[in-house]
Amino acid sequence: MTTDMPTAGRTEILPKSLILSDRYQARKKPGQKPLAELAASIAAQGLLQNLVVVKGKKRGQYEAVAGGRRWAAIQLLMQDGRWPADRPVPVLIVPGTQGLDASLAENIIREDMHPVDEFRAFATLLEQGATVDDVAARYGKDPAFVRGRMRLAHVAPELIQAYQNDEMSLAVLMAFAITDDHDRQREQWARMDAWDRKNANPSSIRHRLTDEAWTADHALAKYVGLDAYEAAGGRMTRDLFAADGDLQRIYLHDPDILQGIAADKMQAELARLGEGWAWIEAVLSAGEAGWTGYSNKYGQVHAEPRALTKAEAAQVKALTKKIDAIAGQMEALEDANGADEETWDRLAQELEPLRTQRTAITNAAKVWPDEAKKIAGVGVYIDRSGALDVTYGLIRPEDRRAVQAAVQAAEGEGCDTPALRTSLPAPTTRPAYSERLMRQLTANKVAAVAADLAGKPAIALAVLVAQLAQDQLGKGYTRGFGLGVSLHTEPIDTHAPDYADSKAAKTMGGLRRHWLDVLPTDENGHITDVLAWALAQDQQTLVDLLAFIVAGTVQGIESHALDHATPLDVLATTAGTDLVEWWEPTGPSFLQHVSKGMIAQAVTDGAGADAALPLSAMKKPAAVEAATLALAGKRWIPEPMRVRSPDPALVA
Repeated sequence: MTTDMPTAGRTEILPKSLILSDRYQARKKPGQKPLAELAASIAAQGLLQNLVVVKGKKRGQYEAVAGGRRWAAIQLLMQDGRWPADRPVPVLIVPGTQGLDASLAENIIREDMHPVDEFRAFATLLEQGATVDDVAARYGKDPAFVRGRMRLAHVAPELIQAYQNDEMSLAVLMAFAITDDHDRQREQWARMDAWDRKNANPSSIRHRLTDEAWTADHALAKYVGLDAYEAAGGRMTRDLFAADGDLQRIYLHDPDILQGIAADKMQAELARLGEGWAWIEAVLSAGEAGWTGYSNKYGQVHAEPRALTKAEAAQVKALTKKIDAIAGQMEALEDANGADEETWDRLAQELEPLRTQRTAITNAAKVWPDEAKKIAGVGVYIDRSGALDVTYGLIRPEDRRAVQAAVQAAEGEGCDTPALRTSLPAPTTRPAYSERLMRQLTANKVAAVAADLAGKPAIALAVLVAQLAQDQLGKGYTRGFGLGVSLHTEPIDTHAPDYADSKAAKTMGGLRRHWLDVLPTDENGHITDVLAWALAQDQQTLVDLLAFIVAGTVQGIESHALDHATPLDVLATTAGTDLVEWWEPTGPSFLQHVSKGMIAQAVTDGAGADAALPLSAMKKPAAVEAATLALAGKRWIPEPMRVRSPDPALVA
């Protein structure tokens, strides 16, 4: 350890003389990796990489500009006695002028270890007798991370090499680890072309390698339970990389066993569910026998509401009180300025199950007349959540006539209300025209209208303008007037916050107000009867409106600098648009978004070097203000806004 104050080079400094630099830290946001893991790694191996420091403002003090998390980890170790106060810290001292560069190099230029290199390094240590916890501590990783990397041992070496050659993603490589069979992995890989290998869906690979097995997320698996499935001899494979509780990454290889258990379990419940009804039908899934189509296939007898029991009424009253209280809190939040959205969302989540519970109580307070049970039945299936979905009062198609006769008999007895309240699907009738013939006839109708309209340019123009005006200036969904023409606009204000104050925005806003005043509107200010209006206008009015509408569809927002002309440049050249007439550099529009160097260059280009000279001594806000004044009226615009000369053939 040095006793005097070193000025440059590698040395050692006591922890008490080190602080974290505020002046030269490029990383303002703390790293995401747990600090305790890094501290454990340093405690196990020592500080393998020195800190980079500059001389501090106080004598004998040094500021860490690179290695801030290592510095913080040492502070943590000192607190629990694992780093003695008199134990020096290895550092590299650099001049203050290099402080920020050193911090940037630490946080940007460095490259993390490749996952395969991590796997091999971990494997070597484990072969030498280290435990997973030892390796995790040495590298500052979580033990689960180390175990995850070691699972790559389940993948064939050729596939690991393909990953290193950037022929597949890490997610795809991990998907192959679903099986230990390297031959199957190689076979699957060989079947994939270059595009599939680079863009493969990991789920599809796992699906194929597990023989398209069902997953534990299947409705029957939830209904039966994995314990019962395994107890019956069912085989399953767990994805080694799956998170705890991820049912979609547990694969079940014996669906027949699962279906058999589910059928037996359901059968044991049918006697209770179907008691007193004419019939009960059960299927394992909704799609198996069309149970999702009650309204199309089955009719239904409706239950009669009954009075709530005292216990049920008390439950409903208590639930209603809670619901009203929460709803009141939510309304208060909505009325308050700057409402707490997080609290509102939490209350909404509390409210939903209470409403569901109250509805379930009232829905259960129903009775079916004995007459209904004689002719109706019960349908049961397992829903996606793994629960039994039970529907009472179903009327089968073959029972419809008997039900209709029973209802008519009840009505004929002079009762005020029929004994049975039923709903029956409308009988299916054969359409007068087949689907194929409908397409043929209406296609010919389109052709005839198109051919006729082609000879009536004035009407075609009016219909076009009417449909586009309704699209551009109207509100809500509109069906249009039979043309396959639509508009696409770019959200300029989203990309350009300064747009609202620009000359272009004010011009377009004025034109929009003009046309909304000219077009017919209803009492709410929405345009209406626009086609009748368009048919009554002269051609010049329609062309003027069309120009405004077309102008609103101009495209060309870019996110990266280009070195060639774009279609927007072709349009600007064709229209003879002079950009300097529409835009000027100000703080919000340009200058406050670039560096002082770019500000000085802009002023040099637009107003001359003499005007730019004072800017170097100014702080940025003052430089922005001075540059705005210097460039006012100088007709300067930045390169991305300049119109590039397109290929003459494009504008010929």
